[in-house]
Amino acid sequence: MPLGSLNKTALRRILEIDRLLRSGTGPTTEGLAERFCVTERTIYRDLAYMRDQLNAPLVFTRGDSYRGGYRYTGPTYVLPANFLRRAEMVGVLLAGKLAAQSPGQPRGAAFAGLIERLRDLVDSKEFSIIESEVAAFDYVARRVWRVDPRIVEAAGLALRRRRQVRADLFVRGDGGDLGNWRRFTFEIYNMCNLNNAWYVLGREVESDERKAVPLARLKGFHELSERYSVPADFNLNDALADAFGFRLNEPEYRVQLHFRGRAAHLVAEREWHPSQRIAFQPDGSLRLALRTTNLEELARWLAGFPGEVRIERPEELRRLVCANARKVLDDNECP
Repeated sequence: MPLGSLNKTALRRILEIDRLLRSGTGPTTEGLAERFCVTERTIYRDLAYMRDQLNAPLVFTRGDSYRGGYRYTGPTYVLPANFLRRAEMVGVLLAGKLAAQSPGQPRGAAFAGLIERLRDLVDSKEFSIIESEVAAFDYVARRVWRVDPRIVEAAGLALRRRRQVRADLFVRGDGGDLGNWRRFTFEIYNMCNLNNAWYVLGREVESDERKAVPLARLKGFHELSERYSVPADFNLNDALADAFGFRLNEPEYRVQLHFRGRAAHLVAEREWHPSQRIAFQPDGSLRLALRTTNLEELARWLAGFPGEVRIERPEELRRLVCANARKVLDDNECP
């Protein structure tokens, strides 16, 4: 009978008994019964299950070295991995596949090691069946921001320790200016992968502003000794409420767009923003209304619908789209 058939309470007991056996403390039935608030008869059943169903090399040893308790005779014994349900195994393999097919994902090597360990522990026939099921799924990551995995790991460690970090940030320039590197200090409140790009969300110390910084634009990353606390009013769901970027301290704009032709049907097929409202017009065109704080990202999205969208508001978005279009014309020497 596999571990997966046990109820949660019994499974937790067996996992804890296994940990105690590995520690070399020599647990006894009396001590285990007191620890788990059960009878010694229940503990005897647990030990018998481990020995008979899980092939655990259990022996009871009398003497000072093991304090008259139980131990494993085989130091390499591990509990079989079939305490994971089939759906859970599929989930683990899918997560590993996502990490392998998405460059720059943290813990990618750890996932690969976990899957190899599961392969050793799970029945080979069962594992092959699960692998064939997972093989039908693939993740395609395009336009991935390349980031040094070591920076992702270092950022995660600084976040766990609640320590400030210092790094050089590449700031894009305007027009012909390529941009430059700027040293800044940051307090990380959260790490988030948005549209295949890793960001740190938090507070820039120098400007005392909350920002979202892409890790791909950082170098010289190192942790400082200064500590901080994540403010109680910071909420990731609020920061992600804007589908066209992060919403932190930026002003919110009310946007209204008029799509025609093919674009009207393409826009209607998806939810582009949590606040969106769409309305088809009698001529088959479509009006899309939404609120956003990120006009730059929205302008780049609209560039994919040339001749099929009119910006009705705000004026700032219209000017930005026109300026981007003029840059394209100038760069390509269009008449």
